[in-house]
Amino acid sequence: MIEMLKENPNFRWYHVTNMSEDDREQLLQKHGLTEQMLGYATDHNESVRMEFDPDADEALIILDIISAEPEPVLTRPIGIVLVHGDLYTFAHRPTDYMKKEMLSGKIHGHRPDDEHLSVFEFLITGIYPLMTMYGEEITEINRQRRAIQAQFGNRKQLTKQTNDLLHLQIQMIYLQNSLANNLIMLDQIRRSYQSHVSEDDLDLLDAVRVEVEQARDMAGLAMEVINAVTKATGTLGNRDLNWTMKVLTVYSIVFTIPTVVSGFYGENVDYLPFANHASGWWVTIIIMILLMVAATYAFHRYGFLKK
Repeated sequence: MIEMLKENPNFRWYHVTNMSEDDREQLLQKHGLTEQMLGYATDHNESVRMEFDPDADEALIILDIISAEPEPVLTRPIGIVLVHGDLYTFAHRPTDYMKKEMLSGKIHGHRPDDEHLSVFEFLITGIYPLMTMYGEEITEINRQRRAIQAQFGNRKQLTKQTNDLLHLQIQMIYLQNSLANNLIMLDQIRRSYQSHVSEDDLDLLDAVRVEVEQARDMAGLAMEVINAVTKATGTLGNRDLNWTMKVLTVYSIVFTIPTVVSGFYGENVDYLPFANHASGWWVTIIIMILLMVAATYAFHRYGFLKK
């Protein structure tokens, strides 16, 4: 579906969602876009990058933003095409919210008046709120991590906590990768447009870049904490496993004692104490119990049963 969401004396903005074949034909025939541009702009798996052709007055920008449907991935690409002064954005269902953010986009509470708004100013001020969402997502991941840490006292949920931390690690990998790529792409935009736009426009771009840098630093710190917590969780799991193995080893030794004692008396060896006594059966049981208690006490005394 093609929507024209904004028009002023300087440019028109068309937003394309889940492009159909009819939409493709219309964009090719009436709007002058190329097959190559449409292919890149609508690819679900396209990597973040930029292509700029000043002679043809065309630019292609692929940008990663937060997905409204975080499973199976947390970030997804959107396509931005600038052709002959007009702006085209391409989204799919998980990223279609971007049109609302771009329409209301401001940098530090400011956006130039609509009548004087250039396509570059509109694009950069529209990208800004999309980049601030990274910081919000990282804050939410930190909140989830703190909630998992608060459950560390419950050892029965240790496996669930480990799985939850692994999920957060995967989300942070997507965020870090997207932020690093977006930062490179913003640098490419600056280099490409520095001789085509004003200093004020470049200042707006720098403000977006600062936001992405801050989010990248936040993501790095958050990832370090998650890794440390994951390592601590693994240490707890290893300690519990070691204790379990020690207990099993101790009791495998303790329960060997009845086999040894009964083995001696079962061989009918002469002169064994109480072997021919009427109460010999009960005496051997008492001997077994005493030896088992003594062995258990010895292991406990030397710390083999302590966590």
